[in-house]
Amino acid sequence: MAEKVRLSVLIVTHNQSHILRFQIAALEKQVGIRPSELEVIVTDDASDGHEVQQIEAILSQTALSSRLLQQSADRFWASRARNRAIACARGDVLLFLDGDMIPELDACAKHVTRHASLEKQIVAGNRLRKDVPAQDVEEISPDEDLLPRLRAHEIADPLIARKQRDEEHRRRDFLQSHHSWRVVLSCHMSAPAAPEVFFDEQFRGWGLEDWEFAYRLTQHHGYRTSFAPEIIAYEVDQWGRGVGDLFRAEAMDRRTEIIDYLKNVFYFLDRCPVLTIEEVCEILRRVKLEGDQLVIVPRAIDGDLREHVESMRRWLVEHHRFASSP
Repeated sequence: MAEKVRLSVLIVTHNQSHILRFQIAALEKQVGIRPSELEVIVTDDASDGHEVQQIEAILSQTALSSRLLQQSADRFWASRARNRAIACARGDVLLFLDGDMIPELDACAKHVTRHASLEKQIVAGNRLRKDVPAQDVEEISPDEDLLPRLRAHEIADPLIARKQRDEEHRRRDFLQSHHSWRVVLSCHMSAPAAPEVFFDEQFRGWGLEDWEFAYRLTQHHGYRTSFAPEIIAYEVDQWGRGVGDLFRAEAMDRRTEIIDYLKNVFYFLDRCPVLTIEEVCEILRRVKLEGDQLVIVPRAIDGDLREHVESMRRWLVEHHRFASSP
């Protein structure tokens, strides 16, 4: 009789096979949980043909139970990609990882332990950014263990270093707030397998599908959220290789993705009317309208946030890109 699967690791990847090979290597070496108790489900989000071949080769060589799902026509639809993986997962616990997140060797066992009680909870794991150059990662031998290098690596990019510090501060603030579920990030989190554990597929592109997930489960299904800083996964932060950061100056030409993000913000606000503009929209101070154009600015815009946000909503409505609120 086959051994029970305790943990399903669900990875969404896009043109990141050079990182996937190290994700799989780290999962193969997990301590505190047997390989037979793990399964890996990779959803490829519209990667190039050569990348798909690389993913297939990586999964064909692992002894772990693995499966590849392909999403060829729906680029950057993470909520759908995760739901497809959830639908075929067999584990008692679901661990979600983005395609650039490499887990520490004890991450899987620690997630499973956190869910050992019958209590409904979402466990937010820690994310440590590491700006290892893409060329360096691609040149590392498949036999080399990347984790020691990641543990020792010091962030060189000052913007990424600031993002790391800001995220740590925000997460501490979230834990002290009335809405502590905001500590949840879908790049590294876990939840029990249950009918209510799924993502809202109205979210397209980057942002907010994880907060809606956490909000819905805590407010309507009796879950609680917890932050586990000791459960570490390293984000190999290589802007331009995957989704990227929409709020870097280099992202100014990514108009469609920025519009998708704005749509997600307003959809989330409409779904969660008890939340304030300040709790959801502070990052929109980095976007402004100049005539008919959206512009990313290097520093947050001062002024009334509510007025600023509502001007964004009006712009989307006027350009027939977004339905007005009911």
